[in-house]
Parts: sequence; structure tokens; C-alpha cells
Amino acid sequence: MKKIFNKIIDDFFEVGVIIKLFFGFFEVLTGTILAISGKLIVNNLVIFLTQQEISEDPNDFFANSLIQISNGISSSLHVFAIVYLIFHGVVNIFLGAFLLKGKLWAYPAAIGVFFPFLIYQIYRYFHTHSLALIFLSIFDAFVMWIIFMEYNKKIAKLNKPV
Repeated sequence: MKKIFNKIIDDFFEVGVIIKLFFGFFEVLTGTILAISGKLIVNNLVIFLTQQEISEDPNDFFANSLIQISNGISSSLHVFAIVYLIFHGVVNIFLGAFLLKGKLWAYPAAIGVFFPFLIYQIYRYFHTHSLALIFLSIFDAFVMWIIFMEYNKKIAKLNKPV
């Protein structure tokens, strides 16, 4: 039974870290695109997402709210988003690669770095009430738990008498 549990932990560990790597590349790409395009890409995305609703109902609450939010994005928020996305993405890529290589130092480092991001996501949830942040936070907490379990397994293996 323990062998099956360890195999499941191993599989979840690999899948979770690969997902973190994928999101890391996506975050770096998104941050870079935002840095190059300025607010143009955000405005074009909002236009694309709302044009159908606005043409049918010019007073559509959700479409108009999205347009107002887009128009209200300040330069400092735009810069923060770029820096956050690129930094978070690089950290995910860097730590994910070393976790997949099995570097022992990467396990506590990953938990130590991912935990403040988790706290920030939860903090942001209470301001935005975004369900996406809840799902992301649950996923990140799960990945940290799996990293912790995998780390304990590696430490136990190292401390096993010969």
C-alpha cells in the first residue's frame, strides 16, 4: 500500500512541477508581450471580448465593467503586472527545472519561495473575489504539499542505514 502511495506522490509531483514549468513559460511570455506592446494588447483583448455584447446591448453591465477596468489600468499597475509575471515565471521555471532534476536544495527553496506567492494570491482574493485565484491557490498549496512529501521521501532514503 505504501508503495502505491509513493508512486502516486511521485506522479503528482512530476505533473504538478511540469504544470508549474508550463505556467512559468506562459507567465514570462505574457509579461514580455505586455512589456513590448504596452497597453495596446490589453485594450485589443478587451475590445475582442466585449464587441459582441456591446453591439447587442450597449448597456451590458459585464462588458462595460470590463472596459472600465481596462481603461482604469494605471501605468504603475501595468509595470507591476509585467514585473510580477516575468519574475514569478522565471522563479517557476528555475525551481521547477531543479526539482525535476532531483536537487535536494530545491525542495525547501521551492516551498519557501512559493509560500509567499500563495499568501499574496490569498490576499488578492479578498480584494478581487476571483475564483481563478482560489483555484490557483488550491493548486499551489497542493503542489507545495506534494513537494514536501517528495522531499521527506528523499531525506528518509538518504538517512536509511546501509
